[in-house]
Amino acid sequence: MKNKEKRIKIKNTEKKPMSKFGVANWLTVLRMVLMIPFIALMSAAFIIVIRYGGAFWYNKISLVGDQTYKVGLSAIYWVNIAIFIISMITDFVDGHIARKTKTVSQFGKIFDPIADKIATTLMLIFLSVMNYSYLPLAILFIIRDILVDGARVYAVKKDIKISANWWGKVKTIIVSIALIAIAFAGPWMAKEDSGKYMNNDLYILYVNIPLIIGLILSWVSGIIYLSKYLKGISKQYNIDIEEEKLRNSTNSEEININNYDENSDIKIQTNELEKDSKDIPNSQKIENEEPFFKS
Repeated sequence: MKNKEKRIKIKNTEKKPMSKFGVANWLTVLRMVLMIPFIALMSAAFIIVIRYGGAFWYNKISLVGDQTYKVGLSAIYWVNIAIFIISMITDFVDGHIARKTKTVSQFGKIFDPIADKIATTLMLIFLSVMNYSYLPLAILFIIRDILVDGARVYAVKKDIKISANWWGKVKTIIVSIALIAIAFAGPWMAKEDSGKYMNNDLYILYVNIPLIIGLILSWVSGIIYLSKYLKGISKQYNIDIEEEKLRNSTNSEEININNYDENSDIKIQTNELEKDSKDIPNSQKIENEEPFFKS
């Protein structure tokens, strides 16, 4: 019986490392994998838009715009929107599962925000390709994310814990809603001009206002995060320097102690020799001494 119990315990311990990865982390991996077909479809949409001139537009229910590839471009568009919505759902679900099951891991801390930023950034670029948003907005989001995520990865490696601020949470909600709103409103933002359907720039500006607000909040939260990360990193740097100084001082003390021991041994030996030489009588010393010139 005891042997069986031991075997069961060994099996359970062997299974634990595999189960540590957790469902939340697998959802993060799924979100990153979903971006592969997203990029492929976005590239195809970009080629169609550039080669055949202008994105497809909807006018109420009927498809309008360039006659070539309009159905294919429409399919690409809505498949990518579906992928983005699924990735946003998995982002919410994996965080909830990790907190509920207490399976928050280093992998999740690093890659969950990175996966979120990849999905958001690709969606911004895709909407810019489709002429529903502005490319400078996407570039500003990318610069902010590179700065914050770079500092976050370094802080996680150094075990520096920074609590999330409410600016970041509000920003995430606003940006996600804004992107979905632009995605669904975009195809209906075309206007007819001399028999051709073109983007209505004023409508696009109105629809992008929530995204611009999200960008402002994103930079505010980013500056707060960076200041906290830099403070934490500088503190950790000072701690590392102090520890290095302590190590060097202890090493130098050990060297001094060893040198002192060696010197004391030499002194003891010389003292003993001096004592021995004092104990020898002068006559014996003279006998033992050898003259410089032999007669």
